[in-house]
Amino acid sequence: MVEAWASHDVDTWRAFVDTVRSNSLDPFRARVLDIGCGANAPVSILLHSAGADVVGIDWKVGHRWGLDISAKRYWTYAREVGLGKTARKVLGELVYDRRYYITLSRRAGIPLTEQGLDLRAMDATALTLPDASVDIVHSNATWEHIADVRRANREVSRVLKPGGLACIEIHLFPSLSGGHDLPWIVPGKTDLGDVTPWRHLRDPAWREPVFLNRLRERDYRDAFGTTPGIEIVEWRTEYTEGAAFLTDAIRAELPHYSPEELTQRSIIVVLRRSA
Repeated sequence: MVEAWASHDVDTWRAFVDTVRSNSLDPFRARVLDIGCGANAPVSILLHSAGADVVGIDWKVGHRWGLDISAKRYWTYAREVGLGKTARKVLGELVYDRRYYITLSRRAGIPLTEQGLDLRAMDATALTLPDASVDIVHSNATWEHIADVRRANREVSRVLKPGGLACIEIHLFPSLSGGHDLPWIVPGKTDLGDVTPWRHLRDPAWREPVFLNRLRERDYRDAFGTTPGIEIVEWRTEYTEGAAFLTDAIRAELPHYSPEELTQRSIIVVLRRSA
């Protein structure tokens, strides 16, 4: 499982790099904002290690970056959360994180470094960055967790330099794994466990395990399309999933969703700041 997650994260990073280069920018010689960098911050670390000037942000920046395993860092953590959680953290980093970052480095083909990496706790709808200060914005699997998407879009537009690029991947709510309640949601492996297909759409009593704004693709298209200062330059499906589970009975139960919408796992939206 560790290797699969790391491999998926490298694939995400490579797809982002290819997208940026195809739009005539060099992601390794740019100021990059990684919105929703996550606990392991894989894209931030990979870009930083490849030479980019990166700011990785998330709603809460923890201490679990995995490369710096030191007694001083654990002592600081223990004073904040206690010895029990610190012991579990040490075990997790020694067993999981080390393997994760070793695989990440090997698959990407670059040595990793955290030296000088800038990670901050920050709200995507209230970025504490100057206007026109970023060449490129990256975000993966974050926009579905933002309550005020239009406000986040305006912030992206504000911090991007004229001609700057944003590449935003969104995990769509109507998809099979859109409820974020499956045991395994890495593309290419579907494990439903005891979750019935599309339970989050079929069961009125269902409650999401994390905040989800429940927007559909058409809602995102409208939100991005009406954001001042940015234009959509590319809109594509990233992954599809679940076609084998989509029976006639389920389709009849969900008449307001098309088969394409139910099997479209994620999209990638590429935006450019107006000059």
